[in-house]
Amino acid sequence: MNTMGEFLFWGGVLTLAYQYVGYPLLLALLATMRRDQPRMQYGADADLPRVSLIISAYNEEDVLARKLENAVSLDYPEGRLEVVVVSDGSTDQTNQIARSFADRGVVLHDYAANRGKNLALNESMPRVSGEIIVFTDANGMYEPDAMRKLVQPFADPSVGSVCGELVYRNFNENTIAEGYNRYWELDQMQKRLESNLGTLLGANGSIFGVRASLCRPIPNDVCNDMVQPIWVGAAGHACLYEPSALSIEAGSKDLDDELKRRSRIIGRGIRGIFAVWPDIRRGRAWLLGLELLSRKGLRYLTPLWFLMILLGSGLASGLFYSLAFAGQVLAYGAIPVSLLLPEGRLQRLISPAVYFGIANLAAVMGWWKVVSGSELGRWNTADRPFETEASAATSEVTRK
Repeated sequence: MNTMGEFLFWGGVLTLAYQYVGYPLLLALLATMRRDQPRMQYGADADLPRVSLIISAYNEEDVLARKLENAVSLDYPEGRLEVVVVSDGSTDQTNQIARSFADRGVVLHDYAANRGKNLALNESMPRVSGEIIVFTDANGMYEPDAMRKLVQPFADPSVGSVCGELVYRNFNENTIAEGYNRYWELDQMQKRLESNLGTLLGANGSIFGVRASLCRPIPNDVCNDMVQPIWVGAAGHACLYEPSALSIEAGSKDLDDELKRRSRIIGRGIRGIFAVWPDIRRGRAWLLGLELLSRKGLRYLTPLWFLMILLGSGLASGLFYSLAFAGQVLAYGAIPVSLLLPEGRLQRLISPAVYFGIANLAAVMGWWKVVSGSELGRWNTADRPFETEASAATSEVTRK
């Protein structure tokens, strides 16, 4: 029993160590072995590609007017930016707001039924005119130069997909949003390392672009921002991260909001692994496959590794394992208690640990959605009480 306990404990510890330390170090090591030439850049405005900015929307009346004002005001050559609102069965004022911007060039694709974001995108992608399709959400507010910076890497014909940087702003400083910020910084660091190899794994739905000729119809129950770029990479095209192209969003308002959002993303991500793996295998994109299993597969199984550590320390004998078991029990018990603390410096200090626990609970919920066959195609618009502040803050953002 002691041997089994030690096996479980160290198996979980080593897996987590690889996941959060070993994998980034491996990427950094691989990057030192590459000797890529500097990538091409566009010159004059006349050289910039025609871009179609697709805004996915379902009942977005609270934020869409600000989003469209933001989109039509971007610093991009006149006549080379097409703004398209893809309304997936909206029942509020979303469509009317989009139509009110028609005289400023905004195009509305109005689909009567709420079938799901990806099915709506599948119908809209062939209808747009841009050489580059940039995907975004209604609550993502771009910095004025974001589009120029996002498309620059496409000057290199080998580049098939580019992801910008999403910055979360939440002026209410609740523990959930603050903790997710720390998690997101780790994710961005890994994106930079993968981009150094030309194999960025996926993107973020707020700001990413794909060559129109490479876009494919996608299943309704996976993440478009994960699957589409991985398909592009598996076909042999470079996928890059452009951190100077900024989109600003607000964080989740509370625990319930974040659990629903995060568990749905994880459920769609799990199904996304199965959607992209055949292309990775056919394209022999083994580095991309390694990244997929390391950053997505292992992460989605993180609750299992922690369960192994807990069970292992409980089964193994010795003072070290007893202390480890007691420490875990105290830590897990402290997470719900910490959520009851008043907002302040202490909560912000412990927010990364709190969010880590919440993220793992969301992973369990995400797996349950997958195995129970839950509907993951359609989505409900989140309550976004911080969007006004986040929108107003776009001019004040400075990169860390």
